[in-house]
Amino acid sequence: MKGLFLQGGGAKGAFQAGVIYGLYERGFKFKVITGTSIGAINSYFIYTDNIKELKNTWTNLVINGDNEKIHRKKVIENQELMNVLKKFNGINDYIKSVYVNYVEVKNRKLKERIVDITKLNKKEQLKSIKYSSLLPCRDKQSTKGEIMENFDSEKVFEEFKIDLSKGLYEGYNLDGGILNNDFLRPFTKDKVDKLYLITFKNNYRIPKYITKHYNKEDIVVIEPRRAFKPNDTLRFQKEFLIDIFNEGYEISKNIS
Repeated sequence: MKGLFLQGGGAKGAFQAGVIYGLYERGFKFKVITGTSIGAINSYFIYTDNIKELKNTWTNLVINGDNEKIHRKKVIENQELMNVLKKFNGINDYIKSVYVNYVEVKNRKLKERIVDITKLNKKEQLKSIKYSSLLPCRDKQSTKGEIMENFDSEKVFEEFKIDLSKGLYEGYNLDGGILNNDFLRPFTKDKVDKLYLITFKNNYRIPKYITKHYNKEDIVVIEPRRAFKPNDTLRFQKEFLIDIFNEGYEISKNIS
């Protein structure tokens, strides 16, 4: 019985998708899945048994950097990908649980919310996934292209902390990676025999708490060969997405 962790990272999700596609092509199945942000979005392809559509989406996705505004109500919209998920109706019966996390803002404080979307109706599933992948963004005036080109997640989160203290995000539900982009805690109770972590960092450090529940030989870290840049998070350019999808796919061939 296998578990899968899908880290958050925006457009870098194409790398993640390449790994997933390659593993499923080789017959891998995952009983328990956790996903943050883009990982939550990719988890829904798996849960609804749309692995071929996962590849099709990421190798054909283009979010143009034109004059259209990507900024709405202090967040970066993720509607293009959510529109894809809305079309799915199937369920992969092998899967026991799919956990996603998002951040609830209340009284100028952040609280992590964790939901198992297999226990929700479709409307609530999509709502939770949208929350999990909704990034805060201060800049109201920039076009989609400008935000995509200059995006720096560290800067965005620093600005968010300031705006949070001013009460500007009261009542919002936002990207789970703001608080926890190492979303492994569900695996401490929902145990699996082997745990696969698809990350976007080189030399990823496994959180200590998870090693108290799993032997190191039962944790497989799958990471990119390249070092991603801060603005790669919103680099939804077809050539880039195909390139990193293929990198993930090639890496998947050596995973056991």
